[in-house]
Amino acid sequence: MTGDDVAGLVCGMLFCGGSTFVVLWSVLLRGIFIVEPRTAHVLFYWGKYSRTLTEPGIHFVIPIGLVRQIVSTRDTVLQIPLTTVVEQQGNPIQVSAVAVYRVSDAARAIIDIQGYQRFVANQASAVLKTVCAHYPYESRDPRAPTLKQESDEIIEALKANLQEQVKNAGIQVVLVRLNDLTYAPEIAQSMLLRQQAQAMVDARRTLVEGAVETTADALARLEGAGLHLSHNSKQRLATSLTLLLCAGDRGDHHNTVVTRGARGH
Repeated sequence: MTGDDVAGLVCGMLFCGGSTFVVLWSVLLRGIFIVEPRTAHVLFYWGKYSRTLTEPGIHFVIPIGLVRQIVSTRDTVLQIPLTTVVEQQGNPIQVSAVAVYRVSDAARAIIDIQGYQRFVANQASAVLKTVCAHYPYESRDPRAPTLKQESDEIIEALKANLQEQVKNAGIQVVLVRLNDLTYAPEIAQSMLLRQQAQAMVDARRTLVEGAVETTADALARLEGAGLHLSHNSKQRLATSLTLLLCAGDRGDHHNTVVTRGARGH
């Protein structure tokens, strides 16, 4: 072997060694990655789950046979689209909602569920329909939970029911709130007329209650001032005052009635 042959062999070995080093270094570099805050890196080796990394910073793992999936654990806002629901009293309403959730178990969200975002959205829509069907849109009882007032009981029911449906997917529900809430277009006009009629009845009831209280106070003040009236006079005065107070815009007409009654006695 000549000197030139030896030199060629040494150069070849160095070249092969350098190439091996470059390849090895490139492979090792694939195992270095950064975990950002509120993210989870789920590691699989040869198709088998290994572990989940959530600690922020630089991490190194053996890259051979590795598959790494990144899942955000930040709070996610889900807009539940407008849907038609039949509420407790049988009236069709249109309702939408907003849900806030986060991934609490990244491995379960990836392994057990195919597309956890779509899964949560579908479950949220179903829960919204189910819960709204158990409560009335509005009620005459101020203590009864209603969708219109969005009582704490309804908010808790929405959150608890959705959490029950998505717990197996490693999802934590933070909040569910109603967004849009109206009667369905086909009955909106009828319900508006009913609300107006009810408001008129309530206003009349308030007016009558106020008139009765004012009349009773007036009679009591007359007695306190030493003006003692007969039973018949009290009845006539109470009737006239009640008619006058309940007259509203027709007060002038009832002033005439009171004046005539006073002149007659």
